[in-house]
Amino acid sequence: MYDVATPGLAASDKFRQGATAALAAKAGLMADDRSNEFRAHTLFSLARNYLESSGISARGQHKMEVVAAALTRTDFGNLLKDVANKAMLKGYQEAPETFEAWTTTGTLSDFKPGERVDLNTFPSLLRVEEGAEYRYATIGDRGETIQLATYGNLFAITRQAIINDDLGAFTRVPRKMGRAARRTIGDLVYAVLVDNPNMRDGVPLFDSAHGNLLTASAISTDSVDAMRAAMATQKDGDANLGIRLARIVVPVALEGKAKVVAESQYHVGDTAMNTTISNSVRGTFEVISDARLDAAGGVAWFGTADPDTHDTIEVAYLDGNDQPYLEQRSAWTTDGAEFKVRIDAAVKALDYRTMAKNPGA
Repeated sequence: MYDVATPGLAASDKFRQGATAALAAKAGLMADDRSNEFRAHTLFSLARNYLESSGISARGQHKMEVVAAALTRTDFGNLLKDVANKAMLKGYQEAPETFEAWTTTGTLSDFKPGERVDLNTFPSLLRVEEGAEYRYATIGDRGETIQLATYGNLFAITRQAIINDDLGAFTRVPRKMGRAARRTIGDLVYAVLVDNPNMRDGVPLFDSAHGNLLTASAISTDSVDAMRAAMATQKDGDANLGIRLARIVVPVALEGKAKVVAESQYHVGDTAMNTTISNSVRGTFEVISDARLDAAGGVAWFGTADPDTHDTIEVAYLDGNDQPYLEQRSAWTTDGAEFKVRIDAAVKALDYRTMAKNPGA
C-alpha cells in the first residue's frame, strides 16, 4: 500500500509509489487507498505534477509539450512501466491454460542447446555378493536436446492517450499481451502433440516403432485400457518400466465422453454402455481438454504419464523465470512510450514412452 509518510523516501520515489498505486487502483489491479493523494489525478495531471515536483516548470506549455517532456524523463516512464507491468502479469496469471497439468517445468541458464538425460535409461540394480565390489551402472546416452527461444511483441502508449486519460491504453493492452504470452506457451506445447516431431532417434514422437501409436478408435473403456497397457509395457532394453497412464488429453468436443469413461461404474463401449460389466479404467486417469485439439481435427486423443514422476514434455524458461518481462523506452517513431513484452521459453518432448496417441474415430 502507498504510504506518503514513509521515512527516508525521496520525493521522486514517493511520487512514483503513490501514482503507481493510484493508477493501479483505477485499473482494478490494486485495492483503492483513499488516503493516497494521487487517487483523483488524471494521467495528464500526473505528468504535469511530476514535472513540477522535479523542478521543471510546465507553466504556459501546451498539453502535448507537457506530456512529451514528462515522457523523456526516466522516472515518469518507469511509472507507466510499473502499471503496465502489473496489468501484464495479471493477464498472464489469469489466462486459462491446461498444459501445466501434464507437463514439467524446467530451467535453462542460456540460449545454447541443453541436453536432457533420459531418466528411464538407468538399469535395474545389480546383486552385490558379500564382500564384493559395487559395479558402475552403464547409463544409456539416449536423451533429447532443448533450446530456448524468445517470443515477444511491441506496443505503444501515445501522448494523445495520456492527454485523453485513456487508462485502458496501458492496462488493457498489456493485460491482453500477458494473456497472449501464456497462450503462446500453450500453443508450443500442443503443437508437439499435433505436429508429431521427430525424436532424437529420428522417429516421430508417436509412431508404431515407439509402441505408442494405437489403433484408431473412439474413447471407450477398451481403447483407454489398450492405451494403459501400451504405456505400462514400455521397456528400456530388458527392463520393464511399468509407466502408468495418468492423464487423457482430448479435444473439448470429446471431454464429455472421456469423463463418462473416467467416472462410469459400467463398461463404456463405442456407442453404448454395458451395465453387466464393470468399467475397468474407472478412476484411473484424469481428463484434460483443450480447444487446440479441436482445431487440429477434433478426433485424436492422447495419454500421458504423471509429470511428477516421469518425463513427458518439458516447458523450460530462462533462469526459471516463467513470467513475461516488460521493457519500456521513449518512442521515436511514435509520440509516446514504447513497450516490449517478451518471454524466453523452450518446449520439448523428452520421452515417447510416457505418452501415447490414439488417432480417434
